[in-house]
Amino acid sequence: MRKYIVPLCTIVIAGCSPGNAPDTRPVQMPANGPLAETVNGTPVPQALLEAIADDRNLRLDKPEQREQALKVTTDLVLMAQAAQRNKLFADVQFQGAVEAARLKGVAEAAVSAFEKQTPIGDEVLKAQYNNEVGLAGKFDYDFSQLLFGNEDDAIKAEDDVLSGKPFSQVFDDWRAKARQAKAFSRVHLNQVPQALAVALAAMKNGETTKVPIKTEFGWHVVHLDIANPFTPPPFDQVKDGIRRTTLLKIGQQRLEKLREQAKVEYPAGVAPPAAKPAENTPPAAEVKPAAGK
Repeated sequence: MRKYIVPLCTIVIAGCSPGNAPDTRPVQMPANGPLAETVNGTPVPQALLEAIADDRNLRLDKPEQREQALKVTTDLVLMAQAAQRNKLFADVQFQGAVEAARLKGVAEAAVSAFEKQTPIGDEVLKAQYNNEVGLAGKFDYDFSQLLFGNEDDAIKAEDDVLSGKPFSQVFDDWRAKARQAKAFSRVHLNQVPQALAVALAAMKNGETTKVPIKTEFGWHVVHLDIANPFTPPPFDQVKDGIRRTTLLKIGQQRLEKLREQAKVEYPAGVAPPAAKPAENTPPAAEVKPAAGK
């Protein structure tokens, strides 16, 4: 799995040093460890070569891949030296682009470091696996739905179903007025809103809802094609995916806490960013993968 590391162009053309003068050194990390090479007098640490190889998925223990990593490293240092020689750092826009890349690299490297500091044992992953399997249920569902933004249209569509029209005909007749008209396959109950999950679990194959189902997304008219028996994959097959998902969630929580604790001030006349409103997206756009998907 590829790791997060500081972007390569950032390492060799780093951002600004404290004060007003930018740091224009081609390589700004300390060279007090083993060296990989020296380019026009610029020492290149072995750690930098390893980072570049990791970013390119190159293995340094394989001669051909090591040679490729060295070539990439040399080229990056040469470009950084050219930037210094041509006084590109005198341009504030160039400085901004470099600093933006540096901050992105620091953030990504920090995420990687934090993940290493947050070991997650198999017992935690197994508990998460069991929880997901339980929420997914014993079946996955193939169904079609018409999702309406108002109850009146949903009721009229249901009336057409109750009058004896095949659902396929009702689907075609009302799809233009629906917020969403879509068929789903292999969906688990924990991937849809709770009210819709309850309705699906109670339906028989080939059955259509008798009344619209109200959720935060609108009013659903649903036809169940088939409920398929679901056998979850073995834990060992999916545990790496569960670990990645868990680490991502922990990282998001860490960032949210940093936001809450931060004191952010804006110059006079600059409005702060507006709070992001909660999304009201139909479930088709937010179906989340269950264990084994």
